[in-house]
Amino acid sequence: MRKAILLTVAALVACAWLAIGVASAQVEDEIVILGGEDEKPVVDAKYVADEVEIGVGGIMLFRIRASAVGYTPAQRARIVNARLVYALSYGCVEPECVRVAPVRGLPTVYIGKIRLISVYPSDAEAAGAESSEWLANVWAGSVAASLPSLVPYVRIAE
Repeated sequence: MRKAILLTVAALVACAWLAIGVASAQVEDEIVILGGEDEKPVVDAKYVADEVEIGVGGIMLFRIRASAVGYTPAQRARIVNARLVYALSYGCVEPECVRVAPVRGLPTVYIGKIRLISVYPSDAEAAGAESSEWLANVWAGSVAASLPSLVPYVRIAE
């Protein structure tokens, strides 16, 4: 089981490096949802998790295991979930639309122009990853690989 998980992660990393790469600049005209300190989401005080899974429809995309810039993993998860809903509703939903670009020196996962999540050194450390860039590409690879299963569609019956 552990070997299968490691092979899956390795495949996702390979896909991320091949299909996504690391962009050289922040996305132009990006869409930022809940990006300011004054927009910090409210999370029930009883809900203090050390690790939060991010996913849609039973498909787990990645785990947030660390706090960052004053946001708990639960608060970060609420923000990412709002961004995912927006991206799946209005954004580019092709796997090639997922990429990593730097924001204030941090590797950040985007779906089209929508900023999904920045990956901090604390994320890499908590995940046991070699670097923030590496982890961002793993997360981006997972999102890109899962998008075809997540997007809504309309089929007109004939």
